[in-house]
Amino acid sequence: MRVTLYEIAQATGVSVSTVSRVLNNDKSKPASKATTERIIKAAYDLGYYTRTPEIETYIPEPAHRNLTCFLASASDTYNDYFFSQLLLGIQEESGRMGYSITHTFSTSTESAESICKRISDTSPDGVILMGRVSKKIMNFLNNLTLNMVYTGLNKLDVSIDQVICDGYGAIVDSVNYLAKCGFTKIGFIGTIPSEKSDILNEHRFRAFSDAVKLNDLKLDMNLCKNIQLGTEQAYNAVIELLRSGEIPEAFCCANDMVAIGVISALTDYQYRVPEDVSVIGLDDIEMAKFMKPRLTTFNMQNRELGKFAVKILDDRINGLHSVPVVIQLPSTLMVRDSCTPNPRNHTASVDLPKAEHKG
Repeated sequence: MRVTLYEIAQATGVSVSTVSRVLNNDKSKPASKATTERIIKAAYDLGYYTRTPEIETYIPEPAHRNLTCFLASASDTYNDYFFSQLLLGIQEESGRMGYSITHTFSTSTESAESICKRISDTSPDGVILMGRVSKKIMNFLNNLTLNMVYTGLNKLDVSIDQVICDGYGAIVDSVNYLAKCGFTKIGFIGTIPSEKSDILNEHRFRAFSDAVKLNDLKLDMNLCKNIQLGTEQAYNAVIELLRSGEIPEAFCCANDMVAIGVISALTDYQYRVPEDVSVIGLDDIEMAKFMKPRLTTFNMQNRELGKFAVKILDDRINGLHSVPVVIQLPSTLMVRDSCTPNPRNHTASVDLPKAEHKG
């Protein structure tokens, strides 16, 4: 059975992220020498490394192959739950396969032009692309002729390797579930791209719009709010709706942090969730199953996306495939407490998934 970073963390009494940084030789936030040696020793003792260490030291040989991570959307950071889990999966699988993550670039702190120049100058063996990608960034990267893979929720309409957990499909399934619950007045809180947007892969509102129509429901733009994805932004958007007198029977949220902001706003205005308004999210962040009410959402295989991205990139680096491939991981509906059949609609389907068992 393969040794995981979690097992090494348990054996050494440090966090998984600390283990990941040490094993990937990440110098951005170095551990102490004693902690580093303890982690490397545990990695050998548990079988994470297969070579025999020198008796006098447990510092591993430097990796000969380097990968770079590039988070392309300026409004996102590696501190966001989704991207932190994605990066953890990347780091874990990279360490297992003998790669070193030398750079983790983000357009939240540096321009795309500068990042692409630095990627060109450092010549990594491969690049893992994440986030919402503009045509401009994609053109920059294509001109560099890199080994590259994209991983995330929204498929890119370009010819590169991709590992996705389909955000479009999950939002369609969200609306279908709410429709089965008997809701006909459904709102959307998330990013709504303009017609002039050059972002290649933000499909969630289009999925919402398509699913509403497929269920013979009315797409009411008065119930939809375009926001930068975040809890505070979602809270403020729902407050605006409530003050205007517009309130849907249920909210479909672009991710779980948005859903948390929606529930908080409803609660502050004395609306009960789910008795008065149902809410469904997307991501299945850790707190989703512990908050009150527990959040109905979709598990999007965040860490697995990162692991599979490294596997596919390694395959391309080693010349084992040349045509662009797309791997799609399944999403899973996690039925909890924030959604319930519409008490005002007695035609709601009775054939609904049962809620996850409490504790």
